[in-house]
Amino acid sequence: MTSTGLQSQPTSAIIAEHLRERVVDGTYAPGAQMNEARLAGDFQVSRGPVREALQRLVQEGLLESRRNRGVFVRELTDDDAAEIFAAREVLECAAAAVIAAKPAVERARIATALSSIAAELNTAIRANQEARTLRLDHEFHSRFVDSAGNSRLSRAYATIATESLICSSHGVGAHPPLGDFSTHHEALVQLTERGDIEGIHAAVHRHLTRA
Repeated sequence: MTSTGLQSQPTSAIIAEHLRERVVDGTYAPGAQMNEARLAGDFQVSRGPVREALQRLVQEGLLESRRNRGVFVRELTDDDAAEIFAAREVLECAAAAVIAAKPAVERARIATALSSIAAELNTAIRANQEARTLRLDHEFHSRFVDSAGNSRLSRAYATIATESLICSSHGVGAHPPLGDFSTHHEALVQLTERGDIEGIHAAVHRHLTRA
């Protein structure tokens, strides 16, 4: 890995993004130790930005710091998964309340953007691409919450959504059959355009309860 492009943004933020992706895709498995010196060598940077990146991911809950031992990839349990999906439901329903109150023309714009992601997701489902389906599900729900236009709500959801993706990708807890994803997302697009907050709540609850 090279440092190409790292200079254009805060180095620690770019490193954190790279590491976050590798935790999600399993390159760094649950329980793996994050060696600061080795990572600095991989990224061709000093240890300072790596240390900052690791601390950022510790704060997000993806890594954990063990006293006198170092930093490790957090190992999520089925109980963690249950808490994560419950928190997702609360945050997505909060976003739904804001979105439902928007003018019809704005809801239609949001629904169009969501429909585009849902179409990609359906293509991934037909190709039986589980990893891509899960990532597009993550993108769909993150876009839904971001559409509320509340930066603090989006920030809170970002960490929860990443943890949820890790659970699904690593087989912690479970996720609904891929076929259910298509029905769920198409329904959410329609409910969002109508501003049907009760319908959105019910759809989100069914989807996350299945998980």
